[in-house]
Amino acid sequence: MTRVPCLFHPPLLAQSAVVVATLICGAAFLAGCARPPTYMTMGPVHEMIPRDLPDTCGAADLAVLTGTDFTSLADHRLVGPLRVLWPGQEINAEVQQTRLNAQVNIEGRILRLFCG
Repeated sequence: MTRVPCLFHPPLLAQSAVVVATLICGAAFLAGCARPPTYMTMGPVHEMIPRDLPDTCGAADLAVLTGTDFTSLADHRLVGPLRVLWPGQEINAEVQQTRLNAQVNIEGRILRLFCG
């Protein structure tokens, strides 16, 4: 009579666990080598946000504020969130259609308002 090995037999169970653990560790190692998604990459504003985005945040209506202190934006109702971008600041490429970006100089004066 031929004996069929049982998967729940302790020696076979230990071997199966080693194989599964090796596969899981290998997959985790390879996943760590993958390049991060684009939205997680950081870089300068001019490289990370496209200039041709539609005005879905009301930037055109607020263009008169260019040259004023960015705190003047608090007097206006914004469509979405506000992100103030300082000189040399790096950002990710995540675009939120209704977010108003206020690019300011070192004194906090608005240089450019744009969506994204």
